[in-house]
Amino acid sequence: MQNTAIQKALPPAEVEEKPAASTDDAKINEQKEAAETAKQSATLETEALKADARKTENALPRVDFDKTETVCTTRWIRLDTLSYHVPLAKGDVATLRKWDRAVRTTKQSENSIDAVVILAILKNDVDDPTKDEIVCVKQFRPPVDAYTIELPAGLIDADEDVASAATREFEEETGYVGEVASVSPNASYLSPGLTNESASLVRLEVDMTLDRNIRNHESRKLSDGLEGCEKDRGLEKLLLPRVGLLEALHGLQEEEGVKVFTALYSLALGMSVSETKRGSKTVNDTPHFPLVHLELEDDDRNHPTSATAHQVTSALRDTGFL
Repeated sequence: MQNTAIQKALPPAEVEEKPAASTDDAKINEQKEAAETAKQSATLETEALKADARKTENALPRVDFDKTETVCTTRWIRLDTLSYHVPLAKGDVATLRKWDRAVRTTKQSENSIDAVVILAILKNDVDDPTKDEIVCVKQFRPPVDAYTIELPAGLIDADEDVASAATREFEEETGYVGEVASVSPNASYLSPGLTNESASLVRLEVDMTLDRNIRNHESRKLSDGLEGCEKDRGLEKLLLPRVGLLEALHGLQEEEGVKVFTALYSLALGMSVSETKRGSKTVNDTPHFPLVHLELEDDDRNHPTSATAHQVTSALRDTGFL
């Protein structure tokens, strides 16, 4: 009983209480944590830049497509901002540079071919190449606010190959039926500083003995295959001479104020250089063909021997034909 009374008489033991953290202390802790997180992020970013520098050092420029940003999109065109690395000298800090480009919304993949450009030469007289004509088209192009002279061309549909697209577009735009003679092995890029649009150059042969081609050749300029905006923009076929093509284009530019498609002008310029080269081997504008005497040999099957083939090749080269 005494122990119990003593216990009751004793004051309760004091419990040491820790003061609650103040609001200011909590803010300080949050700031410290945020600063530590930012420091870690900066460290990771620095390491990433160093890794990019090691990849880029003495390497070719490259686009980081994972960082591509789409600015805006319309029905036919998308505007992207690309990020690309450039070669760096040792010790430089890697940086990303930016480049804007236009992309066709119909493009299937980064390296897919968007369109076909068609070269078709009408052989009006197999014995006289000066009567050859190149099939072109004339149409109004809103982006340049003018009529243009172009080679026939068009987009490749999703389910088409290059050859099929070429024959379809050629018939739609010009009315002629053509057969594929060759397809360029690689795509060509029309304006690589602005867009990744690419095209395949297809050469078509047009049989002018076919009734359909004969009727089309003599008919009006507009093709019955035109529809939609091509018809509204007055697309029509235009036949220009193969020999003297550059002069013909210059004449149209001066007389009608048309603008010329780069590929067509490049073709005309190349042909002009070739014509000039051939012309330099003439005397008084009269072709001069030197006579070359060759001792030719045949094998047992009446086939030219390799020595004969070499002599013929050398003779053609010496006289300017190769």
